[in-house]
Amino acid sequence: IYAPVWLFDVIIDSLQWVADTFKSEGFENAAETGRIGKYYAVEPMLTTDPSEKFGTMTLQDHFNKIAVEGQEYDPYTSMFAKGPTTAEKKEKEEVSA
Repeated sequence: IYAPVWLFDVIIDSLQWVADTFKSEGFENAAETGRIGKYYAVEPMLTTDPSEKFGTMTLQDHFNKIAVEGQEYDPYTSMFAKGPTTAEKKEKEEVSA
């Protein structure tokens, strides 16, 4: 979904105007939520170093790597995989030979 940044400004300013005019805490909270949403929409969340913003590995490459090598336990991911055991590697080499 794409929305121009100025749209945030229009909505936030409108909510703030209503909050100031009618002394409404609810509209004040809505305007603040809009400010937070705008912050997360325009600020880079992963890094601020321009050379690190774009990687060379695609998501599919990442999943393929996990399928082959496994992955350390990470409680924040829904994808769990273990690398092949030594016996499985040996068996695979024998089959492909």
